Amino acid sequence: MSKRVLITGAARRIGHYLTNHFASLGYDVILHVNNSLDEACNLLSSLKHKYPKQQFEIFKHDLRNWKELSKATKVLFSNFGVPNVVIHNASYYLEKNLINTSEEDMEAMMAIHLFSPMILGREMRKNGITGDIISILDTAIGTNESHHGMYLLAKKSLADYTRMAALEWAPAIKVNAIAPGPVLPVEAKSDAHFNKVVGASPLKKQVDLESISSSIDYLIANKNISGQIIYCDSGQHLL
Repeated sequence: MSKRVLITGAARRIGHYLTNHFASLGYDVILHVNNSLDEACNLLSSLKHKYPKQQFEIFKHDLRNWKELSKATKVLFSNFGVPNVVIHNASYYLEKNLINTSEEDMEAMMAIHLFSPMILGREMRKNGITGDIISILDTAIGTNESHHGMYLLAKKSLADYTRMAALEWAPAIKVNAIAPGPVLPVEAKSDAHFNKVVGASPLKKQVDLESISSSIDYLIANKNISGQIIYCDSGQHLL
């Protein structure tokens, strides 16, 4: 039986790396994208050339449009198959404090980081699949800083969903999460800012992409872990 993974935000940054990683492990991969269609097409072409015996599919959907996601997911799963693993990686880093957050911002952040993951997980569970759901959170979920207030509230909610779904959907599906620290520079900020964040962490090391993938591999391989959040953040959550 083939292994199949759905990765949201699969074309760029962490998602791009994880897509290549799962393909190297023999998985068929569903690459979810929104605005990065060109990058996804290039990645798809590369994967098909490198792994001709595996299946790869692009799933284009704006996760802010969460009310249409269930219908789109049903079509996707019918055509391509239901994944054994779902990685909730798609994210949008909104830099606004609470007083400047609009109603549209509130819905968009919750749609991307909570509502859509809930719908994808629900559709996976309804199909009777056994497997794993892993969410990519943020080490800042342990804080109450509000510079990215609605983004952080949505990620905190995704952490709570991780624990709740782990209990409801056991033993069929294990639900876990990873809370990364400084992996890649935020695109809107300078490398100097990123290096400052890395230098301020207890381990003073950038979180390499292999650390993210090895943490995911561990969660999938370990049959006795569910409802857990691994802080893969160079110790940043301790501050």
